[in-house]
Amino acid sequence: MPVAKTNSQQKQAYERLRWLLILQQIPAGERLREAEWAGKLGVHRTSLREAFAKLEADGLIEAGPSTGYFVPRIEETDFREVNEIRLALEGLAIERICELRRNTSRILKDVIKACERFDQCIRENYLLGSAEADHRFHEAIVEAAGSRRLLMLYRRAPLPLIHQQMADPTAWIARERRTVEAHRSILAAIRAGKAAKTLRLLREHLLRS
Repeated sequence: MPVAKTNSQQKQAYERLRWLLILQQIPAGERLREAEWAGKLGVHRTSLREAFAKLEADGLIEAGPSTGYFVPRIEETDFREVNEIRLALEGLAIERICELRRNTSRILKDVIKACERFDQCIRENYLLGSAEADHRFHEAIVEAAGSRRLLMLYRRAPLPLIHQQMADPTAWIARERRTVEAHRSILAAIRAGKAAKTLRLLREHLLRS
């Protein structure tokens, strides 16, 4: 297989799997079987192995005791660590946005768009879409800070979205509506330039999740 095609497939497999893992779309504890995922992603198994190795280095999957890779289970300590890191990175972005007066509609347009997209997904009962919009809202805040290094650090950190799985659609909609309201409150506080209030709202939002 040509090197360029191998690199392209490795990148495709890595990016797709990373997105699914961050959105918690692959069950914790599940073994990532090469033949199955190579078929799902339409890539060669060699490229998939390279993607797996990179995802393990990112901390998003774990090597098995003998062979293969598994999706790690998220323990209570992991919840705390993920939220602490997100609060630190997103909090730094919020302080930068307010301090540098980057809280304009133009700069925050992607944050606003993600908030609106989340609301739309709930109305349409689109579960995966709401998870994507949730992740995009937080990432767009970091983007709005205008710091290339901060954004690079945020994107490279293995920070899965932490949320409780809910089988009851009514409970899911109620939870997602609370998330939308939290996002709106955070956005309003950023636009008002109130860094301390925004950080308090963000901390409450992450702890509730």
